[in-house]
Amino acid sequence: MKTIYEIPEAAKTVIREYFEIPIGNKKVVAPYFMNLKKQRAGLRVMVGKGDPGEIAREMKVFAQLKGFDLSKASEKDIREFMLANNVGIDCSGYVVYILNNWLRSQGKKKLNNYLVFKSNNFLSKLKRMLRSVQNMGANTLTNESNTIKVENLNEIRPGDLIRAKGKQRNSHHVALIIEVVIEDEVIKEFTYTHSHRYYEEDNGVRIGKVKISNPNGELKDQEWLEIKDGRNWMYEDLMVEYEDNGVRRLKNVTLDYTKIIEE
Repeated sequence: MKTIYEIPEAAKTVIREYFEIPIGNKKVVAPYFMNLKKQRAGLRVMVGKGDPGEIAREMKVFAQLKGFDLSKASEKDIREFMLANNVGIDCSGYVVYILNNWLRSQGKKKLNNYLVFKSNNFLSKLKRMLRSVQNMGANTLTNESNTIKVENLNEIRPGDLIRAKGKQRNSHHVALIIEVVIEDEVIKEFTYTHSHRYYEEDNGVRIGKVKISNPNGELKDQEWLEIKDGRNWMYEDLMVEYEDNGVRRLKNVTLDYTKIIEE
């Protein structure tokens, strides 16, 4: 018997929206952008934290200001134009928007209400209230204060996070598990989504899969299938300080998912 666990439709909707941003009569996959220079900006979209609607609106503004004809541009040209203007979504912003819509569909509060933060002075709380998405990075989402480590592969479920490290010092990466397939009570594979700065021209929001080829092994011992030109950047990130990485589950909130049974 096969059991498939999936994220709810509300979460799937956000993923589709990032993969199909309507720009210039095209459906454009959101590229990656992270505010490494810590620029201050009034708009979330300018610091890698915009939702799909904000990204689409801002690109129309940029195109008008810079004389870029979106209607004549290809999807590739539009993505390059977005990257040239520092418009995209980083890993934590992407995951937060998915989780927020998921929580909203369950009648719950936004994610920041269930997290523990390092600083809790008045100014920090005010920043989180006004700019909640901007103040939830990958490390905050996956650290020990907010998550528990899922050691048993068979216990992985949709909504779990994958904690990894970036190439820069003290940088972190986060991916969200969106589907788990179990056969005869043994996990066979899981699917995750994330926004990644590498993968060359295919940077940005992506979907990857892990095949459990070694059920008795660790996460690193499985088949990570998200390969581009012979490299798997997600797996490489996982292996940076591996013992501190892995599958993590949020402590203070329960995410309901869909269960499908196939005989």
